[in-house]
Amino acid sequence: MVISIDGFDARFLNDPSLHVKIPNIRALARKGASASVVGIGSPAFDLLADERGLKVANVFFPGNSFAWSFPEMAGNQFDEIAQKSRPAGAIEKIETMFPSFEKQLWDDSSSAQAANWILATGAPDLLVVHLTDVESEQKTTGALSVFAREALENDDDLIGQILSKTPKDAVIAIVSNHGAENANYVVRPAVLLQAPVEVEEGLIGTSDPALAERIRKLMTDHKRHGISREVPMTDVRARYPKLSRWVAAFDTLPNYMPSPEEKGPALGPGTHLAVWNLWPERPQFRSVFVIAGDGVQSNKKLGEIDIRDIGPTLANAIGSKLPDAKAKSLWPSLRKD
Repeated sequence: MVISIDGFDARFLNDPSLHVKIPNIRALARKGASASVVGIGSPAFDLLADERGLKVANVFFPGNSFAWSFPEMAGNQFDEIAQKSRPAGAIEKIETMFPSFEKQLWDDSSSAQAANWILATGAPDLLVVHLTDVESEQKTTGALSVFAREALENDDDLIGQILSKTPKDAVIAIVSNHGAENANYVVRPAVLLQAPVEVEEGLIGTSDPALAERIRKLMTDHKRHGISREVPMTDVRARYPKLSRWVAAFDTLPNYMPSPEEKGPALGPGTHLAVWNLWPERPQFRSVFVIAGDGVQSNKKLGEIDIRDIGPTLANAIGSKLPDAKAKSLWPSLRKD
């Protein structure tokens, strides 16, 4: 079983000062392995592409080609999701088990109730559940806001309910697509430099060596402009080959967002709301990976891993492989001797 929680920033799990009450997720981390995750993406979705003839249940992920499927749709309109759901009659059967199931908008409680019904009535080989309420709160109240924390605590309660119906020999993974920062300030390098400069993948970049040198000098002038460090081009090319045209790339301070805008102040106020279209290797920009269950070592700390490691690791957990994966599987190192 894979439970993906959008916006599950590693600080929610690792920073005691946030006082996030997630006992079920913390118990899984103690019983299994956990890591902070570098990168942005959908760490479980590649797994859905390789069914191996297994019975797959999809709760609120895109796609509708599985034995059980409640696909994510734009707008989260419950009726539209119900119309695309499989098997036929599933919505009515879930409503019998959970009288509060049908509502105007599909939310994380809807996903949990659908997952619980699947576990109670079927026997999927792979169950993938997508929870989105945390990210929704981050968009409107901030990356680490009390409301985002409350949404995660509610998700933890829902996960506890799902775990109560999960087979004892299951392997359970908690994953996330990204961490989050607040856009407290906006950095406009084109205004600052009065020269053409690119902003892509959360980085400031240029193919002009002279302009690159000007930016390097800015970082030593002790003035407040938000540019923090130069990112090695070897790292940039490895993650985003399309940016190989650049000769230099630069990142901004935490909560300082680069913008391609050519008008406005060089450094100005931001929205103070959560953003995640950032350079994946920013120091505070981490998500979470937890895996526990049958055959997994307990209380194993993996440190930092790349989000690209998760797909092949989960594929190995169900006895499969992702031959086109660009990273290694962690599964052999997670197994008990």
